Amino acid sequence: MATPLGHSIVGYAVARAAGVRSRGGIALAIGAANLPDVDFLAGYISNGDVLSLHREVITHRPVFPLLAGGLAGLAATALALARGERPGVGNVVRPAALVSALVSTHVLMDRLPVPYDVLPKRNGSTAEVFLTEAWNAVVDMATYGTFVVLALERNGNGRKAEA
Repeated sequence: MATPLGHSIVGYAVARAAGVRSRGGIALAIGAANLPDVDFLAGYISNGDVLSLHREVITHRPVFPLLAGGLAGLAATALALARGERPGVGNVVRPAALVSALVSTHVLMDRLPVPYDVLPKRNGSTAEVFLTEAWNAVVDMATYGTFVVLALERNGNGRKAEA
């Protein structure tokens, strides 16, 4: 299961590949890529245990990206209407599809067989949990970071150093 760092790296790459350039747009994309982990917060609010609902509710199911994309499409429609514009493909379908893609990356990444340390977090000390998450972040940077750098360079979105 990827860490928020891994989800953020991939969310950044997907947004850049889709043509998102603004800082706000990138921030929203990274938020969408991490959205399924809202179940941590739901578990904490409902019973004080952040892990109690993790991957047990709809946020990690394949239907969730479609729901999130649909809500993004509704929000984009409302925004277009508020601006006095006619909602169309460019300002409604594109954001909806992008949000669906970003949330889908999370759901898929959590199912990939990447070599994470799976220390039982409920029984571990704070130091053990920290070390486990640090190791998992290193794995994410090596796995997803390498993939993203190569993908962005191939698509011409990466910056090339000048000599």
